[in-house]
Amino acid sequence: MQKISRLLISTIASCVGLGAIPLAKADDFTDKAKADGLSFAIIVDKPYYFYDGAGKITGNSVETLAEALEGMGVKTLNPTVTEWSSIVPGVKSGRFDVGAGMNITPERCKEVAFTIPYSVAVSTLVIKKGNPDGIKDWNSFKDDKLKAAVYAGSAEQGYMLKAGVPDDHLIPLPDQNSMIQALLNGQVQALNETSDAAEHMVEQVPELEVLKGFHPPKFAYAFVGFPFAKKNAAFVSELNVQIKKLVDSGEAMKIQEKFGSKSAAETQDILKTAGDVCAAKPE
Repeated sequence: MQKISRLLISTIASCVGLGAIPLAKADDFTDKAKADGLSFAIIVDKPYYFYDGAGKITGNSVETLAEALEGMGVKTLNPTVTEWSSIVPGVKSGRFDVGAGMNITPERCKEVAFTIPYSVAVSTLVIKKGNPDGIKDWNSFKDDKLKAAVYAGSAEQGYMLKAGVPDDHLIPLPDQNSMIQALLNGQVQALNETSDAAEHMVEQVPELEVLKGFHPPKFAYAFVGFPFAKKNAAFVSELNVQIKKLVDSGEAMKIQEKFGSKSAAETQDILKTAGDVCAAKPE
């Protein structure tokens, strides 16, 4: 049953400064959320966040958050399309109530309070059709002639650096369209995306393809959660109850698959036992 049809989602195409929210009890933030909804910072990145035929924001992450919030009695999301690099700072400062689902990393855990994960992200590379540059994996970008586009401030940017790719071989860009254009015009020889987003991308841009046979290092398989300001951690704990219901029942997986995910079923077992990723000790 698609509950999102009963949850009002108003699309705001430009950033709206809401100001910092004073330190408050969980009940106060919950009451605010029920009365006014939550401001939701996102980017346009299909299948997670995109405009449908009616011009409304939809996507698997949008619908997952909407379903979980409805379980708490919160019926309105107010999406704001912004740049990826502004989401965590905006959530931390109170400009946005919640941010787009993103990889839960130790660095981000220091800045914001994450929900428990609702999906697992797997990185991949998108290249020009036919692989004219002979790219094999991230190690290929240690070559001085090759550069890769990444979302500015993304986990993938950090993963490639951790894999030994020099910083000046990475081109941070604000959004998906910028990365596609950089690849098509030869500014870069590949771009980083999650596997699900990459599949949608190459369907829309026939000059591109997903790099075959590429498997990122184990550290680049990441749990995905929604970031909130740390002062709203009590609200996050309540929301986690609803997210766990979606994960344990398989509903979260069904939402991912509804929007074309090919990897959701493979990660269900590990997702069900993930718990609070920020609280877990690194291996």
